[in-house]
Amino acid sequence: MRAVTDLAAHTDSTPLGPTHHIPAELLLDYATGTLSEAWSLAAACHLTLCPHCRHELKAVEAMAGSMVEQIVPQPIADQDRAVAGFAGIAGRLGPQESARNARPVADPDGLPQPLRQYLGGGLADVRWRWSGAGLQSFALPMTRQRKAGGMVSLLKVAPGAGLPRHTHTGDEITLVLSGGYTAGDAAFRRGDVEIADPAVEHRPLAMLDQPCICLAITDAPLRFSGALGWFFNQWARFSA
Repeated sequence: MRAVTDLAAHTDSTPLGPTHHIPAELLLDYATGTLSEAWSLAAACHLTLCPHCRHELKAVEAMAGSMVEQIVPQPIADQDRAVAGFAGIAGRLGPQESARNARPVADPDGLPQPLRQYLGGGLADVRWRWSGAGLQSFALPMTRQRKAGGMVSLLKVAPGAGLPRHTHTGDEITLVLSGGYTAGDAAFRRGDVEIADPAVEHRPLAMLDQPCICLAITDAPLRFSGALGWFFNQWARFSA
C-alpha cells in the first residue's frame, strides 16, 4: 500500500475540503463491502467530509455495477460465487448514500455521523485516557483489530505536541477530525487522510493553533524509533 495517496493531486486544493484523500483501491473495497469494519469507518467518515471522494465513489459504484452486469451466465453455484464479491454494494448502500449526500456537519463538535453512531454520542462523552505528554486517547471496541495487535483509537494531541517517532509493522490510516498536524513536509487538516505502511517512518506533530483530534487505525503494532524507542515500545506493550 502506498504511503500517502492524494487522489485529488490534479485538482485545485481549497480550504473548502480535504486535500489528502482515500485511495481509489480502498474506495472500491468500500463500495463492494470487502473493506474491514475499522477501515470502513474511516472511509465513511472521510466521505462525510469530502465532496471530492463522494463524487469518486459514484464512479467506483458505477464501474462495479457494470462489472456485475457483464458477468457471463454460469452454473448457479459458480454464478453465486462470482456475484458474491459484489454483494456488499447493496448491503452498504445505506451508509454510502448517507456519506455521499452529506451536508456540512452541523454538530457542535463536528463529528462525522458514522463515528458519532459508533461512540453513541459526541466528543463531550469520550472518556479520554492519558497516553503521554500532551497526548490523550480513547480506544474503540473493535475486537478484530485488537486481536491482530492493531488499534482503533481517537487521539487528542495538545498544540505543538506529537507522537513519538515510529515506523509500522502493518498499515495505518489517520483521519483528522479537528485541528491539524504535520508529518515531515506534509500538512494534514480536518478531513484529510494519511496512510502509512511499513516503509514509512514519521513523527506527527500537532499544529500550534489548537488541539488535533484524529481517528487512528492500525492493522498491527507501531514500532517506536529514536532515542527513546525502546522505552516507548515497552510501555506500549504493557499498556495495551
